[in-house]
Amino acid sequence: MERVAQTSFLDRNSIQVLKDGHLAFEEVFRAVEEAERFICLDFYIFRDDDTGWALAQLLARKSSQGVRVYLIYDHFGCLTNSGRFWEFLGSHGVELLPFHPFQWTNPNLYFHRDHRKLVVIDGQVVFTGGLNVGDEYRGYLRKKIAGWRDTGVKVKGPIAGAMFEAFKKSWIECKGGWIEDSPADPGGEPGQSVAILPLFSSSRKSMRILKQLLQFSVHSALKSIHLTMAYFIPTRKFLRVLMKAARRGVDVKIILPGQSDLRAVAYASRTYYKTLLREGVQIFHYQPRVLHAKTLVFDGHWSIVGSANLDPRSLNYNYECGVGILDPGVGEEMERVFQNDLKDSSPVREEDLARWPLHERALGTFFSYFRSYL
Repeated sequence: MERVAQTSFLDRNSIQVLKDGHLAFEEVFRAVEEAERFICLDFYIFRDDDTGWALAQLLARKSSQGVRVYLIYDHFGCLTNSGRFWEFLGSHGVELLPFHPFQWTNPNLYFHRDHRKLVVIDGQVVFTGGLNVGDEYRGYLRKKIAGWRDTGVKVKGPIAGAMFEAFKKSWIECKGGWIEDSPADPGGEPGQSVAILPLFSSSRKSMRILKQLLQFSVHSALKSIHLTMAYFIPTRKFLRVLMKAARRGVDVKIILPGQSDLRAVAYASRTYYKTLLREGVQIFHYQPRVLHAKTLVFDGHWSIVGSANLDPRSLNYNYECGVGILDPGVGEEMERVFQNDLKDSSPVREEDLARWPLHERALGTFFSYFRSYL
C-alpha cells in the first residue's frame, strides 16, 4: 500500500469515528476551544448559517486570545456567503484565503475546486471526513433542514503533523505566506497503535495515485468490499475491478443515497446499476435522510474515510483529503457503522429498474453524457 500510495503509514495514533453530525461538531468545537497555539481549517463549504456563525465567533475569540487561526475556504463552495461574514472573521484576526477565485486570465482554473474538509489543532489533533460547516451537516432540524448522514474522524498522534504539513502547502498555493508554526512532537498516543496513511490529492500525479490506491484496495480484497458513497460515477477501470471482485466471490455492497442533494449525479449513477447488479454487486439506497458519507471498508481491516467521492470531480479535478486506516479494531467499528446503515437502506433489484419513472431514466441517460464533469 505504501508503494502504491507513495507515502508511509504513521503509527501510534488514536482515532474516533464520528458518525453523528451533532457529536462531530461537539468534538470540533471542544478541540477548537482547547487550542493553545494555532488552528488550521480547510473547507469546501463554510456556511454563514447558525453553525457557521457559531464556529466563526469561537474562532474570533480564540484569535483574540493569541491563537493563530488560518482558514482556507473554497470560493465556489462559499459563493453564497455574505461579505459581512468574511469581514467579521478578518476583522478579528482570522487569516482568510479563498481557494481559486475566478480569474479572467485563467478561467479553467475555476473548474478545480478545494473539496477538502480538514481541521488541524496545534498539529496534534485532526478532523477530516465528509462534513462541511453548515446546519445540515451538524444535524440541525430548523427550517425543515434535517441533519444529513455523514461520517468523519477525529485523529490524535503523529498523523496530525503530516496533515498540518499538507495544509501549509495548500496555504502557500493560495498565495499565503509561510506559516512559522510547527507541531510539537506528539510522541504517539499512549496505548494506541493505529497505523494511518495520510491521503491528499492536489495534482494530476496525486489524483492518479489516489485512483490507483482505490483500485489496488478493491483488487486485493479477499472477503468483503463495503462502500458508502454520496456520489457514485466510477471510472471504467474501477468499475471493472469492482465487478471482477464480485465475480471471484467477494461480498461487494454499495450504499448510495435514496435521496440526494444532487439529483443529476444520482440519475447518472443509476445508469451503472444494471451492469453492476448482473455481475453480483449489491446496491442499496439509504432512506432516512440525505446521505453524504464517503467511506470504504475492505475485509474489515482496511478503511478509508475522507472527502473524496467515487466520481470524476473528486478523482480528476478536486483537491481532496482523507485517511487510510489499517487496523482491525477500527475496521470492525466501520463495519458496524456500515451494517447499521444497511438496516436503514432498501435493496435495489434488477426488476426495480424498469419500474422507475420514465423521465428519471431519461434524465439519467442525458446526464450520463456529461459524467466526466459531474
